[in-house]
Amino acid sequence: MWWIRVMLLIMVIPTGLYYWALGKNVSDAEEKNNRDMSYELNPFTGEKMPVETKKKVKK
Repeated sequence: MWWIRVMLLIMVIPTGLYYWALGKNVSDAEEKNNRDMSYELNPFTGEKMPVETKKKVKK
């Protein structure tokens, strides 16, 4: 049953590294902008989400 432990490690190690890298990326973005960017960052990539700007229509 040693192969079950190996399979668990194969699944757990990359997942842990992913969340560590994501947290580091978000932390760096917040530090760079000197503010909390909780609602401005994509939670899956840590990158800034695109913001749609509304164009004013002249009447």
